[in-house]
Amino acid sequence: MRDIEYRTTIEDEHWRSEELQWARILAEGDPARGMVLLYLQKACTAFHEFEPAFKAGALDNHRLDFFRQRLANRLQHLLTTMRNNDLDTLDGTPELTEILREVESAQSMEALASLTEELHTAGHVLLDALEHA
Repeated sequence: MRDIEYRTTIEDEHWRSEELQWARILAEGDPARGMVLLYLQKACTAFHEFEPAFKAGALDNHRLDFFRQRLANRLQHLLTTMRNNDLDTLDGTPELTEILREVESAQSMEALASLTEELHTAGHVLLDALEHA
């Protein structure tokens, strides 16, 4: 094992701190926590890509069902992995469960896009809990 501290290329302090937190979690080598982190980031990426694309008018507003299912699948996968590995009691889980419910019942693309920051905030709560689990 290398005895070198990870050096990020990120200059923004918020993103730098988050990336270093990911590195610490992954470096511990716990497969369940590592996979939850991976699936959390996949969900966050899906939302963070969807929202600006929607706001830029690049998405067909008639594809609500497609995007609702796609985003819900990301959250379901994350929550199932947490449940399967006894990590579903961590802080952030109730918020993620509620966001999933809101995604599944969203009546518009705007409603889906509006959940991005909620997910980002819940993700930080879960990330802190993962690091200290």
